[in-house]
Amino acid sequence: MADIKTKDMKPKTVKTIDKAIAWTERVKDPLVYANEKVKDASDGQANVLDYGEDKIKYVSNRAKDETIYASKKAGTYTKDKAIKYAKKKYQKNKLIKGKNKNIKGTVENTKKGIKTTTNTIKKTEKAAREAAKASKRALEQGRKLAIKSAKATAKGIKVAVKATISAIKGIIAAVKGLIGMLAAGGAAAAVAIVIICLVGLLVTSIFGIFFSSEKTSKNGITMKEVVAECNKEFGDKLETIQKQNPHDEYVLEGNMSSWKDVLLIYTIKQSNGINQQEVITVDNTKKALIKQIFWDMNEITSEVKTETVKASSVNTSDNTLDEQKRVLHIYVKSKTAEEMKTKYNFNPAQLKQYNELSDKRYASLWNNAIFGSVDSGEYVNWRQTDPQWASIRVGNSSGTLGSIGCLITSISILIEKSGCNTMIKPFNPGTFLEALNKHNGFDGNGNLQYAAVTKAVPAFKYVGNVNLRGKSKDEKLSLIKQYIDSGYYITAEVKGATPGHQHWVAVTNVDGSSVIMVDPGSNQTVMWNAYNYEKTSQFNYFKVEG
Repeated sequence: MADIKTKDMKPKTVKTIDKAIAWTERVKDPLVYANEKVKDASDGQANVLDYGEDKIKYVSNRAKDETIYASKKAGTYTKDKAIKYAKKKYQKNKLIKGKNKNIKGTVENTKKGIKTTTNTIKKTEKAAREAAKASKRALEQGRKLAIKSAKATAKGIKVAVKATISAIKGIIAAVKGLIGMLAAGGAAAAVAIVIICLVGLLVTSIFGIFFSSEKTSKNGITMKEVVAECNKEFGDKLETIQKQNPHDEYVLEGNMSSWKDVLLIYTIKQSNGINQQEVITVDNTKKALIKQIFWDMNEITSEVKTETVKASSVNTSDNTLDEQKRVLHIYVKSKTAEEMKTKYNFNPAQLKQYNELSDKRYASLWNNAIFGSVDSGEYVNWRQTDPQWASIRVGNSSGTLGSIGCLITSISILIEKSGCNTMIKPFNPGTFLEALNKHNGFDGNGNLQYAAVTKAVPAFKYVGNVNLRGKSKDEKLSLIKQYIDSGYYITAEVKGATPGHQHWVAVTNVDGSSVIMVDPGSNQTVMWNAYNYEKTSQFNYFKVEG
């Protein structure tokens, strides 16, 4: 006899919901949708303005339809009940008409009651429609604001973050118009509550960090202001160490932690995984916490060593030219977000939020929080060692983009940032290098011939070079700012341009005393916190034509 097969049954347990993860899941999709919408637009597949319009139109229409439906349903139910009751009363009174002389008046009153009830229901339905129309007009104003904001943004992928922000601003603008409707009650209040809840859901989630550099009040603190203040304190600390330690030369070893990592840790630390503290605004308490995390992630130490340094000479083999110098070594020991999540003992719910916020889908949104939309395109993530293009050979030299392509990558970053028409699809450091190779853009050693830049991208022209050797930090800062403010695009050499020590970065902005860069060799963003300002030897400047 065959064995009877049985099915293993697991004991039934009560399912529980993870509130933190459910909260995250409900608000993350609009951000990802906005990013993907704009990426599609950059390839000619979609309209980036659709996002702000679609989200507001969807909520408006949904709320309007459901409100009118509910009003009609309630009105119809009441009307039917009233008529049914009145008819029943009328029939009864008709049967006993001869017994009571006053019955005629009762019937007439009943008929009037039916008519009055019908009129009341009609007025209720009309009021509901009018309230829905009023709320729709308010939302339409928000939609127009979102579109207007999106149209004013730069071209290319940079629109991704600004389109997202414009959509949120549009919704918030609509909410401001709806606040007054709450007092009126009824359908208008129902629509207002739906929209207000939608905005509240986003801004109080972990994704509020992406909008933390937007000004929320006249005297409010923005995240970019806190970032700039920390950058200045970091730079001041480096200068203080130099002043307090007499030296002939100094070497900066190590880099400051990525601001993306700092803000990621701050955002998750504001939550225990369940009760999320909103991170879209910054007050003095939050500012103190950000600074505490920043310095927990950046430890600075120093020492002065007497070292034998070879002096410059045509005959470098002459050991008599060797000199004894005091060399100040400044060490920056930075920590990553991965290290900090362990140091702060994040619980399982926090780790899930950490993994979500670390997702590469949000990579281009972080610079909006750090710099307030200064640099938000995909180009901020371009690195010369990216496997997509690192192995492409530079001209006829033995070098590749990954090994000697910092200048090429920096120029491609500036071209993409400028939004000019490149005629190269898709445009990135690899396709740009291939275009330069086609125009004989390099000598035998892989040195760039700048005329080839304009041949590869006619709208982007090399203008000239500025020598910074021997200038003070303030003089260098002033010159860089002068050219940036004049509309030029700058690549700066940051390692002294000595044999074997040359590195170029793309300068994207000057924020106070900080020079902001996209570094093709690292994730650092503040030029003189990552490199010794004394070694910034020169910069090239370009302009967009046509």
